[in-house]
Amino acid sequence: MKKLLFIITFLALAACVVYIALQKNGFNNNSILNLPKTIDLSVNCSEVHDLVVAAEVDVSVTNRSSRTHTDVTVNVTGYDKNGNITKVKTATFDRTLGPNSSFSKPVTLPAKTKSCKCVIERSNPQ
Repeated sequence: MKKLLFIITFLALAACVVYIALQKNGFNNNSILNLPKTIDLSVNCSEVHDLVVAAEVDVSVTNRSSRTHTDVTVNVTGYDKNGNITKVKTATFDRTLGPNSSFSKPVTLPAKTKSCKCVIERSNPQ
């Protein structure tokens, strides 16, 4: 029982020291809670179309937020049947993505591409 009380006291004291150190370094409750907001965008490029001399994927971005996004940039990575990277491309959408809407863009990859993975790199929410 004494060990448990010691551990709880130690943890409370450590939390106080960390809190005081953060306050002295200019962090306050508001700055700690104002971490970058997550962007409610999702991207899909799961279907690869074989065009014989190339492969094409439709990169579709969906906005599930009430904010408008501009300059949406997506990183597209193509993979062959063995899982090796065939090409990495960046697709930038010049259009404005309105609240609760989506748009898509075709991206060409090498012919040996069999699957792809897409990640949203950045956007400008407004």
